[in-house]
Amino acid sequence: MTADGERQIRELLETRTWALGRRDAATAAAGYDDDLVLYDAVGPFVRRGEDPTGRLENWVALYGTGIGHEIRDLEITAGADLAFCHFLVRISGTMRDGTEVGMWVRATSCLRRHDGGWTIVHEHASVPFDADSGRAVLRGEL
Repeated sequence: MTADGERQIRELLETRTWALGRRDAATAAAGYDDDLVLYDAVGPFVRRGEDPTGRLENWVALYGTGIGHEIRDLEITAGADLAFCHFLVRISGTMRDGTEVGMWVRATSCLRRHDGGWTIVHEHASVPFDADSGRAVLRGEL
């Protein structure tokens, strides 16, 4: 992988983080490919052919604050035209109903390079679960 490819992918993810903090769904969604397949942490199980800007606008509207989106442990592997990265992301903020959100999510993004830039073609977000209770584990030490 070239240093330039890694830099471009980091910038794409940092732009999304910046945009979510400012409640800017259009900028947050700009890094998604038109053929995006999304396995989100919230239902449905698979999102395909859905407008990512509209989805993010609906999500952002649930918050009374900007959405914290702290990326940690980012690792990027890229070839000439395909790349993947995985990382942990902490989602935080205050929802309009007063609910305080603060949870860690695991994420993997697959990207395709075309026309000199990278776009996310597949993204998978998940949370681990406790095998004894069957409940999602959203908080705790990493």
